[in-house]
Amino acid sequence: MQVLGTLLGISVALIGALIVYGVIHSLTGIRLSEEDEFNGADLAIHKISATSED
Repeated sequence: MQVLGTLLGISVALIGALIVYGVIHSLTGIRLSEEDEFNGADLAIHKISATSED
């Protein structure tokens, strides 16, 4: 019963995650633009540099 409950819990989490991912992907998109990918997420999203300015 514990294995069955564990598998059921994993299944529910996986299905829920796929639904949430699908909705976000269809509404806004997940990927950055090519330019933002080249510059990196630090600059594109957070507006900070990943390396020091020294």
